[in-house]
Amino acid sequence: MKKIVCFLLALLLFTPLLTACGGGSSNNIQFWVYGSSDQLDMYTRVTDAFNDSYGKDHGIKVDISQKPNGSYGQTVQVSSTSSSGPDVFLIAEAEFKSWIIGQYFCPIQEYVDKVTDISLGDIMPTTVNRLRYNVETNTSHVDDPLYGLPLDTQPTALYYNRTMFEKAGIIEISVDENNLDAWNAGEIADNNGKMKSDFPALNGITVPKKGYYRSVNPYYYDGDRTRGWIKPDFENGEVAVFNNRIAMNWDEVEDLAMLFSGRYNPKAGEENKADPVTEFGTQYGYFTEWWFNYGWSVGGDCLNDLTGSGEWNFSLLDPNPNYVVMDGTFTGRTGTVYNEGETISFIDKMNILSVDGKDEVLVPDDYGDYYHADKSLGKAGIWEGIQAGLDAGVLSQLPSTRDAFSRYLKLGAKSNAVIDGENGLDISPNPSTFSARTSMNYFFSGNLAILAQSSVYMADLSEEAKARGFSWDVAPLVVYKEYEDPSDPDCDTVKAQGKQAGHSNSLSMVVRTGSEKKDDAVRFMMWMASEEGQRIRASIGFFPNQKSLLPEVEFKKGVAPGNVRVFSEALEFQGPGDWWYMPDHVWVEKWCVDLNAEVRNGLMTYEEWYSPAIKRTNEWLQQYKKYSR
Repeated sequence: MKKIVCFLLALLLFTPLLTACGGGSSNNIQFWVYGSSDQLDMYTRVTDAFNDSYGKDHGIKVDISQKPNGSYGQTVQVSSTSSSGPDVFLIAEAEFKSWIIGQYFCPIQEYVDKVTDISLGDIMPTTVNRLRYNVETNTSHVDDPLYGLPLDTQPTALYYNRTMFEKAGIIEISVDENNLDAWNAGEIADNNGKMKSDFPALNGITVPKKGYYRSVNPYYYDGDRTRGWIKPDFENGEVAVFNNRIAMNWDEVEDLAMLFSGRYNPKAGEENKADPVTEFGTQYGYFTEWWFNYGWSVGGDCLNDLTGSGEWNFSLLDPNPNYVVMDGTFTGRTGTVYNEGETISFIDKMNILSVDGKDEVLVPDDYGDYYHADKSLGKAGIWEGIQAGLDAGVLSQLPSTRDAFSRYLKLGAKSNAVIDGENGLDISPNPSTFSARTSMNYFFSGNLAILAQSSVYMADLSEEAKARGFSWDVAPLVVYKEYEDPSDPDCDTVKAQGKQAGHSNSLSMVVRTGSEKKDDAVRFMMWMASEEGQRIRASIGFFPNQKSLLPEVEFKKGVAPGNVRVFSEALEFQGPGDWWYMPDHVWVEKWCVDLNAEVRNGLMTYEEWYSPAIKRTNEWLQQYKKYSR
């Protein structure tokens, strides 16, 4: 009996704690979150600020409740149609479309339209439009239903170790391309407050409009004309300049990365080791987990609709050249008008025939190329109008999507590996390198000089930099850019250039389908996404959705980046990754699992991978025919 009484007393005492953990009063808005300790702290601060301001004035109280990272999705799904559970929860892009189809959250446009006293300000359209979705057409147009609002958008840029660059002898400047002439003339300071005269080594040198400039022996790749890598000879007057306001091209980032890669620049005594390090302590110069800004920069993608009507095809290995408008406008095969700087779409560059008034469906082969539907006509090839555009000087030719993807794969492939007929570069670690440590840990530990990563790591890195005694900054992702004479270090006349490209992640707020408080839930979401809510995020080192708030980003615990606006600029063109394209991402797994686990780790050859990957993926894509992006 005593044991029973004690148990009942303990249960009564513990009940309030369970209620508090469960989300508080049933009259309040329930907001379920998950994430790192820094993210959870940020979500709590912004929610508390809402409760103390707009919420208090309008009789809305929000209870925030942390859920385990590993079971967050399952916990939300179980409560989706019930009268209890979260009113607002977080959704990642990879699950966004499948959860809409599963009706776990609902469209919110009608509730947003009712709110007249909260402005969403200058949120980038790219962060909002990806939250629109038409289930029937698989589109995300500006007039498609709105299902969420962005809370934690995370654009991508290059992180680089400034201290390491200085130690290597690289001069760092921060000058926008349109200001470089004035800076070279000594008329203005750069964004770091540095005049050209502050760098005696640049006396008599006009720094060209490049992301990375070497005054002697620049490395470049161009088939038979490739010049191999030669270590900069700084002791005898060679100069290297890194400009964090101009995107490097593929050659330049490889040139810079080789300086910090043990395979090319080993420290004395390290030459014959399996994993040599440089005199700077680095093993590798550059790492990016994603092919996006390589393939997208030249106008390619991993998925194409062969007709515009849902005939999906795995196109990452398309060997046909891509094209960009360099001057004026160009009208494609379908009548689409392209402006300067835009790349031509797949169906507008290909020689697709009209059959009974409709476009034929091209037949992909197991190499990545395309036949006409009537195979007796051979390969589809490039539409004749493209050649006319080239002849008129309106268009310039870019590498194929396959070439861009191969260039990406070569970064981490060993020098004796073969990627589509060419050897690897061995300047990047492979995925297996990060089995015990993250890529960001590899970066702030000094093993890696340049890392493509999202803005979510800024706050953590600022603290690590302060604790470890180094400075860092960010720069734009690399872009395809071809100079008239790549062998001339001073030539910055561009022959052909791809578009700026890259991906951003987005963690968004949505309203649970079974919520009975949708009006107040949407008010809370709008406030969180508004300038008021995002200002609090900026004040603790998180990147805000509002472009106007960028100057207010503060790093109170560490070393801040000076070029942080790169992230804001990136939001103007960065979109979601391939996991977002379809209602699920199984089709991605059909080609990327073997690629990331086997090919990139040297356990499978490129030749063993590509043909089965193409066939497997295209077979799976057949089930998506009813959808059209």
